[in-house]
Amino acid sequence: MYAMKTLMFKISRSKHDFEQTVKMIRDSAIRVGWDVPWRFELQQHYCETGLSDMTKAVNVYLCNPKGGYDIMKSDVYKPMAVMMPTAVSIYETNAAEIHVSRMNLGRMSLMFGGRVKEALRDGGANLERALEGIIES
Repeated sequence: MYAMKTLMFKISRSKHDFEQTVKMIRDSAIRVGWDVPWRFELQQHYCETGLSDMTKAVNVYLCNPKGGYDIMKSDVYKPMAVMMPTAVSIYETNAAEIHVSRMNLGRMSLMFGGRVKEALRDGGANLERALEGIIES
């Protein structure tokens, strides 16, 4: 799991409580140019199905229409739609810490070339800008 976590994901501790973190990420993402089409309440969904022993967890979805469009223009890259829009997960650990996880778009960009590489690299940098002041460095 450690290799997967460091290669595929970025995980950071929040400087704020759960609800404040969710709100700040949404507001900051919009401020730096992301669309925020929705949020999915994971904990609530699981509780509604009878699985109630879970800490808080929410996914906030971020969309960059221009970057996504640049990727989706080519049939070769259309399978990447499974990652769109990209999710930022805010969750409470069993130790009551608030963490923020997201795909490591910058690292993922290294697997591609051209406009796809640029879209992932730029999207990753913009996502990290949106998290400034919210997560610990």
